[in-house]
This record gives sequence, structure tokens and C-alpha cells, in this order.
Amino acid sequence: MRSSASASPAIERHPLVTRVLHWATAVILVVSVSAILYRETTEQKTLRQVLMELHRQLGLLVLLLLVARVAVRSVKGLVNHALGPSAARRRAAAVAHWSMYGVLAGLVLLGWALCNAHAIHLRLFGVIPLPDLVAADSDLADTLSDYHIWAAWVLLSLVVPHVLAALWHHYIRHDGVLTAMLPAGSLTRRPLSGQR
Repeated sequence: MRSSASASPAIERHPLVTRVLHWATAVILVVSVSAILYRETTEQKTLRQVLMELHRQLGLLVLLLLVARVAVRSVKGLVNHALGPSAARRRAAAVAHWSMYGVLAGLVLLGWALCNAHAIHLRLFGVIPLPDLVAADSDLADTLSDYHIWAAWVLLSLVVPHVLAALWHHYIRHDGVLTAMLPAGSLTRRPLSGQR
């Protein structure tokens, strides 16, 4: 039986801006992917156009959030809540995070270039004109479409282990890695069992 004196200390959350950018990116990605998948299930022309434009605008928004995330992380850093991680594990986590950032940026830029190759000139929020990355070219558009899809699969292959690692830290390691990034909820560290 544990005494109240042995209660675990509260976990310090990451800064609000870090958590907002993290979860906003996650939600926007889910909505963007859902829009493009739903678009494939309908033949209604107007709805398909709306869903595609939503997908494009959300992609551009993700790129803006990504720039903000990298800037915030470079300035504020990221508090390490893992329990006694090895140097190798810390390096692996850093490589995984920066790989996701790189693939995410590549995914959006490929989508941007794909639009240009289809002779579509993007406007951020439908208002601010953006430069063309490539000239209109139907053959290039086909190639970029393939690259865009492959990049999406690569991103998924990085996101799934990221989510599983967060759950592993929370339910197996019982540390504060997941809790510190949660937008709300209890900040009490779970009791440690079998900590090495």
C-alpha cells in the first residue's frame, strides 16, 4: 500500500504553443486526408471541387504550422520526459521527429508542384497568390502525383511508430512523454513500476 507521501510529482507540460501546433497539425492532417478520400467516393462535381480545394488549403496550412513548429522547437527546445533514456534512444527519437518534419514538408511541396503542373495557381486562403514551383506539364503532373502518394505512405509509416512509441512510453514505461503533450487532462505522473 502506497502512502500519500510517495505520490508522484506533477508532470510539466510542454509550452502551450508547442502543444497547440502539434495537435493542430494532427487534426488538420486527418481532415485533409479524409477530404481527399471522401472525394474518391462521390461523383458530384461541385463537391469534388470543394473537397480538393479544402485538401489544398489544409496542406498549405500544415506547411505554415510546420515552419512555426520548427521555429518554436529551435528556440524553446523540447523537454525530455523519458525515464533515463540512452543517448542512442534520444538520437533515434530526434531522427524520427526530424524525418517526419522533412517528409511532411516534402509531401506538401509535392502537392503544391502537382497543382502547378496541372496549371493551377495556388492562393493561400484563396487570397494570397503563391509562386509556381513548376511550369504546367501533364507528364510531370502524372509523375508528381505518384510521388505525392508515395510521400503520404512514407509519412504514415513514420506516424504509426510515433503514435505507438507515445503509447509505449505512457503504458509500459509510465513516464511523462505522452502526458506532457496532451492538450488537457491530468498532469499527475503515473506510478512507476519496474523502472530501470
